[in-house]
Amino acid sequence: MTHTTTGIVVNGELQLDQPLALPNQTAVTITVEPLASVKSDSIAAWERTLERLKLRPIHSGGQRFTRDELYEGR
Repeated sequence: MTHTTTGIVVNGELQLDQPLALPNQTAVTITVEPLASVKSDSIAAWERTLERLKLRPIHSGGQRFTRDELYEGR
């Protein structure tokens, strides 16, 4: 049985966000992994996208209009 939860470290001690449904004195193995910030993940994803676009640009194949053609109805 595996439990996944989050928590924070306060003064070197791990405080879980939710109590675990385990009896007292249960021996467990703990793997601690810091949560990556959303901002850094988003920036990394954007940088990977830009790199891929440099290698394989997206060409829509559509007609390109001049500025005058776009605004001739004004």
